[in-house]
Amino acid sequence: MGLAPFVWLTKPAEALNKFRVNLPGAILIHGPRGSGTFELANAFARSLLCSSPIEGAPCGECPECKLLEAGNHPDFKLLLSEAEEAIHPLPWQKEEKTVTAKKSLSRQISIEQIRSLSEFVSTSSRRGGRKVVLIYPADTMMADQSSALLKTLEEPPAGVIFLLVSDNLDSMLPTIRSRCQIVRVTPPTPEQGCAFLKAKNVEHPEEMLAKFGGMPLLYFEEDVKLKIDEKKEEILLDLLAKGKNLDSRMIIELTASDFPLLPFLTLMQRCCVDLILMREGLNARYFLRRKEQIKSASTALDLRKMYGFVDELAQNKRHAQIALNARLIEQDLLMKYKNCFVN
Repeated sequence: MGLAPFVWLTKPAEALNKFRVNLPGAILIHGPRGSGTFELANAFARSLLCSSPIEGAPCGECPECKLLEAGNHPDFKLLLSEAEEAIHPLPWQKEEKTVTAKKSLSRQISIEQIRSLSEFVSTSSRRGGRKVVLIYPADTMMADQSSALLKTLEEPPAGVIFLLVSDNLDSMLPTIRSRCQIVRVTPPTPEQGCAFLKAKNVEHPEEMLAKFGGMPLLYFEEDVKLKIDEKKEEILLDLLAKGKNLDSRMIIELTASDFPLLPFLTLMQRCCVDLILMREGLNARYFLRRKEQIKSASTALDLRKMYGFVDELAQNKRHAQIALNARLIEQDLLMKYKNCFVN
């Protein structure tokens, strides 16, 4: 597969390899979370510093690759949020950071991290070649971080390549996007996703791929702010399947347990999509094992209200990282969900 870490990344990997002839100062790689954007960007960054790349991929044997593996390459700058460091542990880290439901690590690139780039980009290459900066997730940068980075991108130092990785292109500052060559990563086909999960010995690969929206890498997500415990997930799905029979007592009892807001919203979105699809006489997309329950609940669905509710879920999801009281939001949304059914 050459540069591509996974078979479905062959086309974006080819797009990146074409840049080798005349490398731009900045490349923005974007695609849905779980589609392999970071893995592709990391492989490309290493290949740019490798002295003997093989079919566009880092050889893993040259002095440059050895330095990268040890975390000692002076011409590589990797900026990950605290949460991403926990998800993508680096080989040279002595202590891995952990994310807990009670105290989460930051999902944002900090202003201090962006400011630390000044010295790195202003000095000459220590190894006599390129210098590479990899930033993920670039879409979490606030106004101050984006403005500080923009100043560097407006006058990129010679020989420095910026690789920005984004899960949400719309959250990127337009002026930053305009200064980057953009490479889009698309999800794998169902066949590719199932084959990947099967090779990883995942049970019921078709169901798992559907459950995670066609993004096989999300199955291995470890951040509890992005993934609900399986037992809790089943309890929540049981509750949502009640549809019009859902009552306030059930909602209060459910939300007495801590549910991380972002995956809660994602699960509700997917359940609502399945309800709409089955109400329209189509097949469920996400929760295949529950299609009979969903079909039964969908018979009392008010489609107009549900479409409006799905829009509200999307709005809440955009602001989930700064929500002050997740439990109250979840209770309110569950009550509104109940009102999408005809009694």
